[in-house]
Amino acid sequence: MTVLTVTTGRPDTAIAAARTSTMLSRVGLDRWLSALLAAGRRILAPVEVAPGRTEYRQLTTADPVATGLGRGLPVISPKQAWFPRTEPLLRITREGRAISIADPNLNFRPTIIFGARPCDAAAPEILAPLFGWDSHDVFFEQRRKNLAFVVLGCQQPVDAACFCSCVGVDPTGENSGDVLLTEWENGRFWAEAHTPVGEELLAVIPAHEAAAAPDPAVVAARRKQWRANSPRRFDSQRVAGALREHFDDPMWKDWAAACVSCGTCAFVCPTCHCFDIQEQMHGSEGVRQKNWDACTFGLFTRHTSGHNPRPDRASRWRQRLNHKFRYYPEKFGRLLCTGCGRCIRQCPAGLDLLANLVALDALAPAAVSVAAPALDRAAAAGVAAGAPANSPNIYRPYLMKIAAWREEAPDVRTLRLEFADPEEGGKFDFRVGQFGLYGALGEGESTFCIASSPTQRGYIECTFRAAGRVTRALRRLDVGDTLGFRGPYGNSFPVAAWKGKNLLFVAGGIGLPPLRSVLAYCLDHRADYGQITVVYGAKTSADLVYKEELATWEKRTDLDLRLCIDWKPNANGRGLSQDAAEEGWRPINRHDPAATQLDSTQRRYTAFVPQLVAAVKPVAANSIAIVCGPPVMIDFTLQSLRQSGFRDRDVFTTLENRMKCGLGKCGRCNIGSVYVCKEGPVFTAEEIQRLPHDT
Repeated sequence: MTVLTVTTGRPDTAIAAARTSTMLSRVGLDRWLSALLAAGRRILAPVEVAPGRTEYRQLTTADPVATGLGRGLPVISPKQAWFPRTEPLLRITREGRAISIADPNLNFRPTIIFGARPCDAAAPEILAPLFGWDSHDVFFEQRRKNLAFVVLGCQQPVDAACFCSCVGVDPTGENSGDVLLTEWENGRFWAEAHTPVGEELLAVIPAHEAAAAPDPAVVAARRKQWRANSPRRFDSQRVAGALREHFDDPMWKDWAAACVSCGTCAFVCPTCHCFDIQEQMHGSEGVRQKNWDACTFGLFTRHTSGHNPRPDRASRWRQRLNHKFRYYPEKFGRLLCTGCGRCIRQCPAGLDLLANLVALDALAPAAVSVAAPALDRAAAAGVAAGAPANSPNIYRPYLMKIAAWREEAPDVRTLRLEFADPEEGGKFDFRVGQFGLYGALGEGESTFCIASSPTQRGYIECTFRAAGRVTRALRRLDVGDTLGFRGPYGNSFPVAAWKGKNLLFVAGGIGLPPLRSVLAYCLDHRADYGQITVVYGAKTSADLVYKEELATWEKRTDLDLRLCIDWKPNANGRGLSQDAAEEGWRPINRHDPAATQLDSTQRRYTAFVPQLVAAVKPVAANSIAIVCGPPVMIDFTLQSLRQSGFRDRDVFTTLENRMKCGLGKCGRCNIGSVYVCKEGPVFTAEEIQRLPHDT
């Protein structure tokens, strides 16, 4: 007998010579399962837990029978095998002020998913590009590497909710998985190996259980019929075209009216991959972990400021369909759906994804065009994030020490951070506009730009407002305390392309920190740029950040700084007063800001930021504008800039969408097929105009 040693990440086991196919009785199949379990394999298989209800369960030597095999589709997909509901990313130990971190165990036990339908077996391959583009999620990739699929082909749909043939999944399972099982007459199963791993699995079958294979011509004819039993009910290209054409259609409100935002559709789906990252401590030990999340949750995209780009059920349901059938295919070339129909069967409110897709097919334009790329990149690439301690764990942070802090405004603080490991600090670099995730270890992470300039070596700075659990925890830290930092992430401002141009910086409130890095860089390379103008405003003078730097900038002759604070309401509560909001803050012409004659010696005004921009009358020729602030401020500032002749391609901003991973995995920050954390946060106004307007 030839002996084969397994070397594919599965347990090393001496087994009989590989075979490519065999016919099994049901008794023989059960004995095969027992032999695999005896060889130490971990097996998940359909088990009937109640009449008409099957679930994937782990088999044991004491209970080795897949009682649900061939009995419909398990209620929940086997997604936990490659994307667990909760998964540790980092171990945290805290002793007083001392904090240490360690990677969790990355040696995942090899697993066989036995009796998976083709729709479930297709999912890991669909998700692989997402978890592997640019930054590799070792958790997903190691689990996928250690997976083997024994697929059970379908001969007819499980029910009317199945639509795998519409999304490119072969219901018969031909060429699917490592081993394909096909039900045959007299309760038999024909087992075909599709991979070397599959051959190894078949080699475990005792020789006396194997029988001859059926006639290939008979198999081909039957598969043709079985595919015909699952007709195509919509065309995915036509659906994508309709999604583009009907983004603002009132139908979304009607379709989503019954949605209760429970997340069931995402949790039962084999391809939904959105996740949250949370941290918790138990005494001195803690963990950072992934948890399943869902784009249908109301808080999924809500910013700390309260702004939510998808504030209602209609926008979230629209996002779900667009992401699966338009955005993900544009980015990764695969539909983010296997047609299993679970979201339809399990929805407690009766939402019908398939009915919506059929309706979209009917709405599609006669000629469906291929979507143009969402972006014509004008921003510069950033520096790729490093790998702390040479770890393969992309969610592991650098450890940083607080070297100093200062108060900037009520509840706004700046931290100066130095690397706990000087060697890591010496290798670290970033470009202006990039961001990071700053963690109060044991509490969580928050996303801020790097507020210092890369021209200043040996440290980085971040500025934040205490607005939630993590930022309040960061605020409690003091000099010498340790925190985590992941980054730098994202792209950057193209400062090299701006050489010789005039620069106009416009910021509102806490929107100045994202621009401070690029402004400081340009001031450190002052000879490379033309006139530099800064327009910055806040609600009151107390709310202005970087007051010491503002005072320094006011004195510079090579920088035109204009500050403003908001108008105050009239004493009777109706309308706004035309008087100075505070002493020394001269009011502009509120009704016609452009008619205001600014005094070169007067730096401080009562005005809203967009009004002061109009009053400054910036010259658009050979100029670049960089804008950051609340969404409403940006919208009105763009109007002022356009009236001054600025082209959208010459107006830059930075989008700090709610982010959790910073690596293009968690699904939170994507706008259309664009992942803000990877392809942003720096965009031109022209690029933003090309994106879906749920920003």
